[in-house]
Amino acid sequence: MQEPPPLPRLDAPVRGAQKAPHTWKYLSPEELRSLRNLFFAARVIVEGAYAGRHKSPYKGSAAEFVDYREYYPGDEIRSIDWKAFARTDRYYVKLFERETDMNCHLLVDRSASMGYGGKEFNSFFPTKELSKLEYASYLAAALAYLMVKQGDRVSLTLFDERVSTHVPSGSTFPHLYSVLNALEATRVGRRTSVARVLRDTFALHRRRGLLVIISDLLDEPEAIFQALDMYRHRKFEIILFHVLHRYEVDLPPLDSVNFIDAETGETISSRPNDIARSYKKELDAFIRTMSSSAQARNIDYNFINTTTPYHDVLQKYLLRRGTL
Repeated sequence: MQEPPPLPRLDAPVRGAQKAPHTWKYLSPEELRSLRNLFFAARVIVEGAYAGRHKSPYKGSAAEFVDYREYYPGDEIRSIDWKAFARTDRYYVKLFERETDMNCHLLVDRSASMGYGGKEFNSFFPTKELSKLEYASYLAAALAYLMVKQGDRVSLTLFDERVSTHVPSGSTFPHLYSVLNALEATRVGRRTSVARVLRDTFALHRRRGLLVIISDLLDEPEAIFQALDMYRHRKFEIILFHVLHRYEVDLPPLDSVNFIDAETGETISSRPNDIARSYKKELDAFIRTMSSSAQARNIDYNFINTTTPYHDVLQKYLLRRGTL
């Protein structure tokens, strides 16, 4: 088997676009290396899937050339464009209009509660940690890169109680730069309304595929899953990444604190040790409700504690996904 080509440089000039920055906050060279051998396969028949990569409802060959992407192990050798190899000494395959790919729709929660745990909390917590929004952005950037690397299409929607940013689907590296720019520019917003945003964005996602939601899911579970049922009816595959900070899973080791609701400003003074047992009981019940509701609908539910490196979470999930 031939060795795969090196990863495309994210700082390489792109024809018709400005030169990309040398470094990205949410997708560094170290992250690229850790993602090199991962592949995100579709479980459902997807519309317009690239031949040989996902199951497709379409037959026949395509005619209209769209773009190049790098060769990836598993692609047919005959799909390599040898003229491009002669010019660049790298392996590329051609993409055609009807060979375009699975659609992955990333929905990332930027509500006020997602700011918990970031640099504003460094004076309270014993170690410097990522906020939930930063963690979600790293995970979204990695997923977007995987989709583009394997020739699939990805869109990004950032939301709080409403949609704040939407990057439509694309499958090129210039498009990936747009996704990364949007992630780096985002800041925490207002209240969470996952269910409302799912209903509002339903019309944006016309072609079925993967719907990936990265959020702390601080909304009514029944409302969330009622909204997700619309996507299930259209045969979307749905993946939930439920992100909580470690001091939301286990209360922080502080003697006495003021708990402030980031979205309402409501304040409660308490001693964490006094409420830890009842808090844990309520949280566990909420997680069980989310997990069981997802399982009943054949939705992938993944609970994430921000202490686990995001690339470990992604690698373990894709490994498990490939064995189901």
